[in-house]
Amino acid sequence: MTRQTKAWLALSFSGVLCLASMVLLLSLGDIRLSVWQVLGTLIGHGDFTANFVVWQLRMPTVVAAVITGGALAVSGLILQVVTGNPLADSSILGINAGASLGAVLLTAIGGGTALLPGATLIGAAVSCGLVMLVNRQGDPIRVLLGGVALTAMLNGVILMLEMQLNQFDFDKALVWLSGSFWNLGAGFLTINGVVLVILMGLTLVMIPTLSSLTLGAKMAVSIGVNVRLGQRCLLLLAVSLATVAVSVGGAISFVGLMIPNITKRIVGERVAIWLPMSWLLGSSLMLLSAVVANNAFGKVTLPVGLIVAVVTMPYFIYQLFGQKNSQ
Repeated sequence: MTRQTKAWLALSFSGVLCLASMVLLLSLGDIRLSVWQVLGTLIGHGDFTANFVVWQLRMPTVVAAVITGGALAVSGLILQVVTGNPLADSSILGINAGASLGAVLLTAIGGGTALLPGATLIGAAVSCGLVMLVNRQGDPIRVLLGGVALTAMLNGVILMLEMQLNQFDFDKALVWLSGSFWNLGAGFLTINGVVLVILMGLTLVMIPTLSSLTLGAKMAVSIGVNVRLGQRCLLLLAVSLATVAVSVGGAISFVGLMIPNITKRIVGERVAIWLPMSWLLGSSLMLLSAVVANNAFGKVTLPVGLIVAVVTMPYFIYQLFGQKNSQ
């Protein structure tokens, strides 16, 4: 079996896993539905109860999980290629913390939910700009340390702002910061879904540039790529994708670190397969985490961000020590 065939088989398996995770999330809950009931409902043959449970109660969570997991995974992939650092991720580089600060600041001044995407985007863009300013020499370790320091500082500012909130706003901010699908309204998810489709379309347009950067900046320049412009455009896409994910799912960490690295180990750096497979596995991770968060602890529903952290943190530690040993 050729390497290309293995890569396409891996991509197909990822698609099946994502679909199976969706069906599992739609099936499990206080009202249990069989797989056949779910499938029948999806094609328009469900009874009243099944239609209500699938379309009204659980489908919004599926959509939120796919948006969040896929966007974080693709954002992490882009950041790793642009910075040349396999440990790069929106949560490590301070992008998630910047977006969180924007959201908490908006809450503190009494801004409406409609302004949330703009507030998170501004916060994420400012934090990303600060980290890139630190990394003018292109040192992977320097950008990592800069991101960790910035994240710690921004989290301290967030904590101080939380102390100034009233009880209602504090609870709202806490739910969002814990990594929860806090708003499952159809309008909110539709807006973020449309924005995500546009961003993914732009990412697909940038695939040739992204592919050339996997060869290194010098090689990309030698084949006629405008590296500086390409890196800036890709950074903007990565920040925007992370902003959409954070707007929908709150402060969820390490998906963008874990998924692209695992995918690269399986299919290599062929972006045409690496990118969609990262999207599918990121979505699958978020869907399965939602299944665990909603069903594994009886009547108690945990923040999905907590489940994701438990799954991904060991991989971050493994990757960190793996990078240290390889140097």
